[in-house]
Amino acid sequence: MKQRQGQPGAVLWLGAILYLTAIAFAQAADRTLQVTTGDDTEINIEVLDSPGSLLAVWFIDHDEVRPQFEAMLKAVNTSGIEVWRVDLLADYFLPRTNENIRTLSGEGVAAVIEAAHERTDKTIVLVTYDRMPLPLLRGVRAWSAAFRGRSRLAGSILYYPNLFGPAPMAGEAPLLDPVVAASNHPLVMVQPEIGSQRWRLNQVMQAFWSAGAPAYISLVPEVRDWFFMHPPGMNAREDRATRAVPGEIHRFVSLLQAEPKPDFVIDIDDDPPGQVEVRGLVPFTGQSPAPPLTLADLEGNFFFPGYRNRITLINFWATWCPPCVEELPSLNRLQQRFATRPFNLVSVDFRETRSELMKFINSVPVEFPVLLDLDGQTSLEWRVFSFPSSFLVDQNGKIRYSINRAIDWDTPEVYAIIESLLAEI
Repeated sequence: MKQRQGQPGAVLWLGAILYLTAIAFAQAADRTLQVTTGDDTEINIEVLDSPGSLLAVWFIDHDEVRPQFEAMLKAVNTSGIEVWRVDLLADYFLPRTNENIRTLSGEGVAAVIEAAHERTDKTIVLVTYDRMPLPLLRGVRAWSAAFRGRSRLAGSILYYPNLFGPAPMAGEAPLLDPVVAASNHPLVMVQPEIGSQRWRLNQVMQAFWSAGAPAYISLVPEVRDWFFMHPPGMNAREDRATRAVPGEIHRFVSLLQAEPKPDFVIDIDDDPPGQVEVRGLVPFTGQSPAPPLTLADLEGNFFFPGYRNRITLINFWATWCPPCVEELPSLNRLQQRFATRPFNLVSVDFRETRSELMKFINSVPVEFPVLLDLDGQTSLEWRVFSFPSSFLVDQNGKIRYSINRAIDWDTPEVYAIIESLLAEI
């Protein structure tokens, strides 16, 4: 992404204004509501009132101040939409982890939907992002099963949703959470064009359509996931996409309102699959032959020598991924340790430009080749679901070990695995 050009002082001034806007939103909601779930959990709702006929219920999963996001919610409210802000993780006293979000029940969501029907006469739309769409879908389904009478729930808007189950072993295809195939309410998927789940969008939409959901796609050009969470003034495309959100919500609701609402609930197993904890390299049991790497490096050269008569570690990463960056020093040391052996360390960067990478590498050393997966198709072919993901390939081109998280590569355990593979040559 290109950096926004302009006066540094102006950017700092804009950041200061939006930061104060964020603080004002957090501290001066027009009023607060409280509802209680069936298990006596108290759900707190911050309300920004509006005389308009639309209520947007935002389910959030972050607790840090995000000036761009806060300013966007204020703009949504100013456009004539009443805003309810709900932080279920805080109400359930849960740590903010992807796994806690992914497995959260829908009971809190259902309670808020019911409260919206009881306390307003407005058209209701539910909005959320990232992993929070899973508990939202569970909540819509649970509320639908118990609801009696005419519904004012137009549907849901899901920004850059990750609707898959627990992260699979690196190299194995991810599975959709069961609630997706049991969701038949109207919804809009807002997918950033260069987001991490872009090329799995068809799989998700087919599941919604098979369930009978009136599901729509809105593709946001030239931005990544979390585009309205990043600091303002850093990327003109993200700023522009964020400013468009209020108007888009109005348009999406008009679309969703026109769709028929389901009069039945699809049965599923309500227990989401659990996460398998992986802490180190594990033997690979999936598709064994390693796909080829036909990508250019930072100089535009296609140099990859292949796998024959050498052991190859392939690391998929991105500069915007903190765990990826954290493991770089140990990868550099691993490269140095095996520099005189038949061992290659190659990295594949996910959907970033050469200029972005060069700027990063000028401040953070990367002592091994970096290949550019500009369209994300190579990562998809390798079935990379989360970053970083790494694969150890033997001299016959077979994937022998993989890992779907950052680890310390400079350890006796890793050395022993690589030495055992080198001994086979």
